[in-house]
Amino acid sequence: MSRLSERVAGFFDRHPLLSKGAWLAEIIVKKALFRCQDCGQCVLSYNAFTCCMRCPKEMRNGPCGGTREDGHCEVYPERYCIWWLIYERSRKLRRLDKLRKFHIPVDRRLQHTSAWLNMFAGRIEPLTLSARLKPGEEYPPRRAKEEEKKSEG
Repeated sequence: MSRLSERVAGFFDRHPLLSKGAWLAEIIVKKALFRCQDCGQCVLSYNAFTCCMRCPKEMRNGPCGGTREDGHCEVYPERYCIWWLIYERSRKLRRLDKLRKFHIPVDRRLQHTSAWLNMFAGRIEPLTLSARLKPGEEYPPRRAKEEEKKSEG
């Protein structure tokens, strides 16, 4: 992030009331529009503007494997799987390429904080939060560790 954005976030960090106000404004908008679950590490822009934390298992990188053939959730069969909805919306918006990104696990320390301020402060980096993956490619660090083990043995 830029020095300006870090300074803005630093100002908010030094003024807790302003920080809470920014969080409140953000959460009001995002809950109303996207049913945001307030994780503090928003990835809405990658997931067709659908909050993936609405999944009962809080899966951030795709369905759990229990998704039924008709697209319904295994935990709440009366609901569609959130990842089924994300896929369908991404397909309609022609944004399926965005689903190839790997999202890091949620940092619970940032829960109930402003994702916008977290981004400005550099606590999260939305543009590099996810590694770009090609179809069929594994998460790079895991692959690198496996190659290290092979070369050692």
